[in-house]
Amino acid sequence: MTSEKLNKITEETLDRVSKNVVKYRKEKNYSQLQLALDIGLTGNAFIARAENRTNNAHFNIEHLVKISTVLDVEISKFFQ
Repeated sequence: MTSEKLNKITEETLDRVSKNVVKYRKEKNYSQLQLALDIGLTGNAFIARAENRTNNAHFNIEHLVKISTVLDVEISKFFQ
C-alpha cells in the first residue's frame, strides 16, 4: 500500500472520529466547553479545532478514552 493511500485512510478515519465526537456530544447535550472541562482542558478551543479538523487538529487516544468515559459511549463508536 502506498503512503498516499495510507494518508488518505488516516485522514478519513480522523474525520470520522471528529464527526462522531460531535454527534455523541450533542446527543448527550454537552457543550464544547463542558466537555473540555470534564476531560481536563481549560477551555473549548481545542475541542472546537479537533471537531472541525482545523489545521489538522485531531483527538488522540487519551482524548478519546476521556471523552468516551465522560459521554458514556463505547470508544469503538467513534470509529464507526
